[in-house]
Amino acid sequence: MEATTGSRPLLGQPVGPARRTGEASLLRPQSQTADWPATTRLLPWALFSFVAMLWLVPFDSVKLPVGGPIDATLDRPLLVLLVAFWLLSVRAVRHRWPLRLSPIHWAFAAFVAIAAISIVVQGETLVRIGEMDLATKQLALLISYLVFFGLAASILRASEVTKMLKAMLVLSCVTAVGVVVEYRLGINPFHDWIGPLFPGYVRPEGIGGIDSIGRRQIFGPGVHPLAAAVMFSMALPFAFAWLLEAKERRGRILYGLAVVILIAGAMATQKKTAMVGPLVCILVLTAYRPRQMLRLTPLALVLVFVIHFTAPGALGGVVDQFSPGSVNKVNTTQDRVSDYQAVTPDIAEHPLLGRGYGSYDQKKHRILDNLYLTLAIGVGLLGIVAYLSILLTTFVEANRVARSGDPDRGPPAMAASVSICVALVSGALLDFLSFPQLPYLLCFIAAVVFVLAHDRSGRLSL
Repeated sequence: MEATTGSRPLLGQPVGPARRTGEASLLRPQSQTADWPATTRLLPWALFSFVAMLWLVPFDSVKLPVGGPIDATLDRPLLVLLVAFWLLSVRAVRHRWPLRLSPIHWAFAAFVAIAAISIVVQGETLVRIGEMDLATKQLALLISYLVFFGLAASILRASEVTKMLKAMLVLSCVTAVGVVVEYRLGINPFHDWIGPLFPGYVRPEGIGGIDSIGRRQIFGPGVHPLAAAVMFSMALPFAFAWLLEAKERRGRILYGLAVVILIAGAMATQKKTAMVGPLVCILVLTAYRPRQMLRLTPLALVLVFVIHFTAPGALGGVVDQFSPGSVNKVNTTQDRVSDYQAVTPDIAEHPLLGRGYGSYDQKKHRILDNLYLTLAIGVGLLGIVAYLSILLTTFVEANRVARSGDPDRGPPAMAASVSICVALVSGALLDFLSFPQLPYLLCFIAAVVFVLAHDRSGRLSL
């Protein structure tokens, strides 16, 4: 019997190995071979637990009391545990090497390789100026992202993608509600209640404080409001995608509510990025489905009302930051303009490979609210091209599936391509890689795209 995923074979389905695995699966209990969440397989549950951590736990504020050359934040031991489960599953099923590579894999690997080479090339200089430790820690974090992508791409089944993404959408809505609660009541559920449960938790400075233009600092689960704002913008396309596909009234109401909650959560952070991200999402979705998006116009009125009711003043405060009299007076806007001239000498000195990935200490030198400037300094032109290749290859794969007309894979693939566009634009507004929630989320979405485009029915089952 030829193995299938869902109701039909998908792109890139292996026939021989799939048949062997399908026959072997007859010997396993149904609870193990079933798709997540109706399964006892540990790997998809471990993967979902990691994704839940990204949304609900301030893991980058938890420094576990473990010695070592790299920061032992909460994500590291959980990633090690995920790797252990994966290795045990490979051994248990006596499967041939389970990783299948794609252009997305090679793009991730190329970026990590260029980052490592840049540190090696500039190693002597980095040691002399005392920035080798910083570069090493940043490289270790980058490798963590690569490992997480590889694991997620290997663990997920195509038939599990929709369920996993909808569960993530629920998590994102819960986080958005928590951010709105923080805006209204001054209570941060993530840092006030969840963070202190872990040893080594350090509360970030500035939570609940006022910034230079009078905005209350709404952090959500991260260490900066920008992290939450971009996370909601990257999850928003999935709510829109299933809203566009919903046939029943119940589905339209639920996904419409998810759209409203996510945008309300983003606006509650009071960052300009909170408006830019959803606008990018809407524009790209309109390019995909212009007529269907036009029919959602009445939702905008509901959105304005709900945001005004749940987070009074948030929408107006964000819009006001874009007014001609305010946009050039905001410190972050002025800093971004001055950054270009200030970092030109660093970029010109090492144009191809930079001064070493992660070696530019922004707290010591200059805070750059721009990922591409940071990459230009750290890994040069080659590093920027490698990073953009990750986004490009993921978008191309997602767009191919989105345009295929497949009713099952099309909506999540279209949403993933929109999320990639949000990540691309966000990189110009903030240092995207400095907030670990964002690259982890990007890696998860890239893994989803790979699974949708390259179905692998011969899957590990532990």
